[in-house]
Amino acid sequence: MRAQSVRMLTVAAALLTCGACHELGIGQERVLDRAALVQTFDEEFDHAPEFWDAKTHPTGRWKTNYSFSVQDTDAVNGWQSRTLAPNGEAQYYGDPAKGMSAFTSAQGVLTIAGQPNRFRTDPRTHGLPYLSGLITTEKSFNQRYGYFEIRAALPMGKGIWPAFWLLPQPRMVDGWAQSSGQQEIDVFESIGEGGTLYFTDFSDDGGRKVADETARTYYTSADLTQFHTYGVLVTPENLTWYVDDRQVRRRPNIDFHMPAYMLINLAIGGNWPGMPDQTTRFPARMQVDWVRAYRVRTDAPHD
Repeated sequence: MRAQSVRMLTVAAALLTCGACHELGIGQERVLDRAALVQTFDEEFDHAPEFWDAKTHPTGRWKTNYSFSVQDTDAVNGWQSRTLAPNGEAQYYGDPAKGMSAFTSAQGVLTIAGQPNRFRTDPRTHGLPYLSGLITTEKSFNQRYGYFEIRAALPMGKGIWPAFWLLPQPRMVDGWAQSSGQQEIDVFESIGEGGTLYFTDFSDDGGRKVADETARTYYTSADLTQFHTYGVLVTPENLTWYVDDRQVRRRPNIDFHMPAYMLINLAIGGNWPGMPDQTTRFPARMQVDWVRAYRVRTDAPHD
């Protein structure tokens, strides 16, 4: 979910991806070693999420806006932390505390529903045409290294952009969150294409966000609208992505060595996926069965 345009891969790049299969261990069917993991975070969504609010629920687990910009939903520029304007995104991430929720939970599943914004005339939404949801563990959980995973079912369609990703935990200065760097790990992104996912990592080059797009596109015959597990293992040496416990990408860890928190969101529109069209079906529903994190046992084999 980087705040910049994403260039599409050419056919040559796709061939490069296939050529990298042996290096990534795809053909070798490398499987996640769960015996080496010790759970540190678990959200099963067996009850309604506990949303964080600075005034009414400061112990809440899930924050519903980004760390940057104005945090008060009622402030003139409060909308800026509830979308990613540099991406050209068209959704407003609703604040459940203000009656603008995109979330429902039932039978142990959290649903994030993206749809036309029924609050569009409310100035707090800045007239953005769609309402959707974002949850992060910025205020409740962060971890340096380890395994981070989600079990989710994804919506498809033009302009639909679900993601699960990691960002460095921000530093707090005089009550304001300050960026700890331009690093980012996209555990997965989808832009509504059946059978295609994207895995990307970013490093910080003197304050400039640099993407490593090597072998980032993953093609599968699996039905992504059904539940699958998506995870990334972060060690001092490597970043390793898994789908349903099988390794699909591995890259060197250049500089992701700080505590990170988790983000889950359903964006709509933007410079990369484009805007929804007449074929897009609303509401678009991203379903999340659970979110978990683990540390790697100290006696586990070195990555």
